[in-house]
Amino acid sequence: MHASGPRPAPVLLLGADGAAGRETLIALLEGGAPVMAVSARVPDFSRPDLTWLQYDLSREHARVQASVMVCADALSCALRQARAMPSLRRIVALSSADVLLGRHGLDADERRSVDALSRHEEQLRDLCVRRDITLTLLRPTLIYGSTARTSLAALRASIERHRWFPVAGAGLRQPVHAEDLAALVVRLAGSPVDGTFELGGGERLSYPDFVRRVASAQGRELRLVRSPAWLLSALLRFMHWIGRSPEFEPARLEHQRADRIVDDSEARRQLGWNPRPFNP
Repeated sequence: MHASGPRPAPVLLLGADGAAGRETLIALLEGGAPVMAVSARVPDFSRPDLTWLQYDLSREHARVQASVMVCADALSCALRQARAMPSLRRIVALSSADVLLGRHGLDADERRSVDALSRHEEQLRDLCVRRDITLTLLRPTLIYGSTARTSLAALRASIERHRWFPVAGAGLRQPVHAEDLAALVVRLAGSPVDGTFELGGGERLSYPDFVRRVASAQGRELRLVRSPAWLLSALLRFMHWIGRSPEFEPARLEHQRADRIVDDSEARRQLGWNPRPFNP
């Protein structure tokens, strides 16, 4: 992103206050790129070459033009913004590996969200083809390691409150560090590659080992309570009924049994993707 000649044009960043967005913002600025960062609220964070734009992208597009857009927000926001920017030439957008990982263990709301995500991917591809915009679509697995809230926040909170954790499955996990993801996004913003790529972390762990690793990082000794999903589900429902451990959702037990991993060999080959092992 460094330029030895004229000052580079600003990169428009959507979702700058989220987990991946926050790390991408820092990486872009450290790489020498001026950034126009869009957020529903303006965070208490300022740097040279950073301009905050306050918009609720779920309701409206930002009144700005740019040739390069990075989206760490919902793809529906990327669509709305792209339609309003005739100057746009390059998009790097974050989707999710959930699009590929099937519907096992998902409730009705989660299935609708995944279906909508898949639909928005297709609509964004169609828009980019029609307007000759280079689109790099990235599908990471679970993201962790940001100063902003990540998907590990609820798990960390449960571990902090209890010395035990219910386990009903040993599905594989492949977490992606937010800094690794941000570094890749910055490279792609400067050197476009057209295509869709799955991104997994540098290590695959069974769900019990995944939970143990998170607990160990918090300095906690955790006892895993293993049992079939139906039995643990009944136990957790009873505990909810008596007002205990409301953070343990019985419906989430099915998620533990499913593998949440991807084949990221194309990203490694084409993009130089080389993520770190899981170190929460």
